[in-house]
Amino acid sequence: MDNKSRSIDYEILGYKIKLKEGDENTQVSPDQVVDLVRNEANKIMQMAPQLDRGEVALLVALQMAQDKLVADKNYQSELTDLKEKAGKALNLIEEVTPTTM
Repeated sequence: MDNKSRSIDYEILGYKIKLKEGDENTQVSPDQVVDLVRNEANKIMQMAPQLDRGEVALLVALQMAQDKLVADKNYQSELTDLKEKAGKALNLIEEVTPTTM
């Protein structure tokens, strides 16, 4: 049985789930993902212990979605800025480089 077909059992907020193990090319392991979700859920439960686990799970999902959207927006902004700077640098190089025939 190879790594791609093996799964690991986890419990988060009382829910049992199975996640496939990552392979050597996976940048983030299932353990890291589960730890992040658990940590975020614990923070929310400490701030608002009256919430039930479904509400906590929804708040974790919303927080992570917001974080992803912010990261995506920042990435796109940085990429656009980098392309602009690279274009300006190329123009400067072309201005000071003598043309050869």
